[in-house]
Amino acid sequence: MLNARDRLLAALFALQLLVVAVLGGYLIHALGKGDPRPVAVQQVPGTVQPTSAASAGASAGPVSSAPAGTAGRTVTTVTGGGGNTAVTPGNADTNKLAAGAPIKVGAVVTQTGSINFASSAQATKAYFDRVNRAGGVNGHKIVLDLRDDQLDAPRGRAQAQQMLAEGVFAFVGWNAPNSENDITSFLEQNKIPLIGAYGTQAEYHSPYAYAFSASYGHYGFQMGSYLAEQGVKKPGLVYIANNNAKADAALVAAFKAGFKSKGVTLSDSDIVSEDVTHASYDDVVTQFRLDGVDGFASLLDQTAYNRLLQAQDRQAYHPKHAADSLFVDPSVTQSKTTDGVFVASDYDFIDGGGAPVQDYVSTVKAAYGSRAEINYFGEQGWVDAAVFVAAVKAMGANITRANLLSVMDKLNGKGGFGFTSDLSFGPGVRDINRCVKFGKVVGGRVTRVTNWRCDGQPF
Repeated sequence: MLNARDRLLAALFALQLLVVAVLGGYLIHALGKGDPRPVAVQQVPGTVQPTSAASAGASAGPVSSAPAGTAGRTVTTVTGGGGNTAVTPGNADTNKLAAGAPIKVGAVVTQTGSINFASSAQATKAYFDRVNRAGGVNGHKIVLDLRDDQLDAPRGRAQAQQMLAEGVFAFVGWNAPNSENDITSFLEQNKIPLIGAYGTQAEYHSPYAYAFSASYGHYGFQMGSYLAEQGVKKPGLVYIANNNAKADAALVAAFKAGFKSKGVTLSDSDIVSEDVTHASYDDVVTQFRLDGVDGFASLLDQTAYNRLLQAQDRQAYHPKHAADSLFVDPSVTQSKTTDGVFVASDYDFIDGGGAPVQDYVSTVKAAYGSRAEINYFGEQGWVDAAVFVAAVKAMGANITRANLLSVMDKLNGKGGFGFTSDLSFGPGVRDINRCVKFGKVVGGRVTRVTNWRCDGQPF
């Protein structure tokens, strides 16, 4: 039997539990009120998209609950919206959209996983939202069905199939490398265009896919030749594998050709292919240092660049380095040891970019506030949307998939929509962007050091 002291202790303990429960419930409620995370919403033409759980309740559009794991992502799920004007796979090529009917487009963008392209999703959506607020295109509002494949190819393929079954007119603004590796056969089987893509090897050769980024052929050739021009005699190369042997072989061949054009040989022993989840780059740095590599090129993601820089600092190894445009992503830590790194990009740099680039930056920041992600892939998502809108304008009243393909092959790409060099559109042409420029990291920011460098390398 409990004595008086034990009963007192038990009562105090129970009281503590009650206080914790009350305070915990209050805290959860308070956090939920200010939760800045996006929710999955049904996008209806003419309505304002809620950006938080709090604002969603006041939206004119119906709201669904957010799928698990959507924090930090731009996730828009759409059902219906096309009414009787939905384009079905069976009559995809010639079915004409009715006057004033919404144009439903779909995008698969990797927004969770080892690599993240949320900036692309934000930019594409922000561009379409602005177009819709201004009345749409030729009387049509654009309805964006945006999915996240979570860096999982089967999931992305299933999402593409679902969007097709639900009547999307075209795919626009994809940035999902794993899902895109084998998507071209799906596009061709269903005769559905893809306007704007990550840019995988097969996409550069498909009559239904349009990628506005330069291929590995141009990146590799220019990065290799530029490093050789900087005096590199013993080069190295490190890149993220593409899970595609043909694509990897083309990438390596392009870099070798670039070095060779300046009389320098890139040895197979100094070419390193890594998985996106590679935890440390100490082994790569050690190999390059022991082999006497005096300059190297890299094609990595943001996380990998941070790991590479950490490994270089640990071994005090900082030879000449030409990186891709993700090297100056805001998520990559810059320090005094990154100064002097050359950065290659087929899109203009955010720092020092012209009026169209700054328009992208300000529009996305206005739409997403503190959650806005501004970087190279955001530029891609913005241009993808801009090109599609230009094509819709050119189609006039004859909005069919067949006409979209025809119009795309006649677009005027001069000036690259303010982001790239001139884009080359034409019947059968899929080598659309053939140029890159170089910048140099100075004080943690990139400063342009060359104009566009273009070539006729294979893609």
